[in-house]
Amino acid sequence: MHLSHLTLDEFRTYEHLDLDLPAQGLRIVGRNASGKTSLLEAIVMLATTRSPRTATEREAVKWESGQLYGVNPYARLVAEVVTEGRHHELEIAMELPEGMNRATRKRFRLDGRAVRAHDMVGVLRAVLFSPEDVQLVTGAPSERRRQMDILISQIDRSYMRALTTYGKVLSQRNGLLKTFSRDRVDPRSREAVTEISFWDEELVRSGARIVASRCRALSALGGLVAERSRFLISGHEIGIVYMPRLDLPDWNPDEVEDANGLIQRITALFFDQLRAVRSEEFRRGTTVLGPQRDDFEMTLDDRSLSAYGSRGQQRLGVVALKLSESDIIAKWTGERPLVLLDDVLSELDEVHRGLLLDALSGEECQVLVTSADREPLEHPALEHLPLVTVEEGHLVPAS
Repeated sequence: MHLSHLTLDEFRTYEHLDLDLPAQGLRIVGRNASGKTSLLEAIVMLATTRSPRTATEREAVKWESGQLYGVNPYARLVAEVVTEGRHHELEIAMELPEGMNRATRKRFRLDGRAVRAHDMVGVLRAVLFSPEDVQLVTGAPSERRRQMDILISQIDRSYMRALTTYGKVLSQRNGLLKTFSRDRVDPRSREAVTEISFWDEELVRSGARIVASRCRALSALGGLVAERSRFLISGHEIGIVYMPRLDLPDWNPDEVEDANGLIQRITALFFDQLRAVRSEEFRRGTTVLGPQRDDFEMTLDDRSLSAYGSRGQQRLGVVALKLSESDIIAKWTGERPLVLLDDVLSELDEVHRGLLLDALSGEECQVLVTSADREPLEHPALEHLPLVTVEEGHLVPAS
């Protein structure tokens, strides 16, 4: 898989960009705020339909873009992708409605046809490394959940559909529970139990699929992260542990690999545990169980990497995780994803920079690597990549 051409219109610093990309990738050098990160952001959006930088995608659209034509501000992203010998065209069109609090309108097209977001995810697959990724070790659980959701969605489109359905059901169920809490409804009331039981069934149907997918993915990632970390950190082993909000037993690997059986077992446990916390939910007015409260923890020799690891070890733990994400995508789809390194090399010392680049050079994947300084990009493992300079939204061959 590789990205052969990228077109950007009115996206962040780019008024217009037409970029042919070699199958092996590119080295991109430029000052801060010149457009390096925005270029990689656009690629990730075309892969996942979401920005990796912000939940407020209004920021990605140039405000003055529609003035010439008398229309609302807009942006357009187009990617031509070669995958398994086939060519695909992905397009995202974004429009800013009037009003500061109005959500960005997004339209998706795949090979010229209008599609929904989940139909486009997984055509182009990408793994992004950025300096902010250390938050996957030290930051909030929501960032770790988001990272897992992005990874699994690129492998399994049904997972993204389950996430969308679950979010809608959760909102409706929480609204009902909030009413019950305000009105002090008795959790033993037959009418209330009948009403909440309908939403329980809807919640469990999509929620069990999400939890099962996370179980399988994190089980596979655990072994891959440990293997990658032994290469990066001598004498230590990085691990990753799933921490679901549901109380799940320690299933053996065969039970985890049985996807349908795993969903059935989680479904039964989810129903039982929802009934056990019904009084608490009626009192608090919110759903207290489910994948919306999941987390995972990275470990260093079976201890918390966040609490016991140095900053350097935390960065290397994230590198091991990201390399493992590429591994699991390749294992489960048969194709290596694009690897995007956004000013990561300057965050690593020379030894570990070399280990990361040597690891990537052994993989058959397209690599786009950015840096504010040219020196990190002149490593022997990157010499085969063409070098370009980005200046105020324009890319030119480096001299």
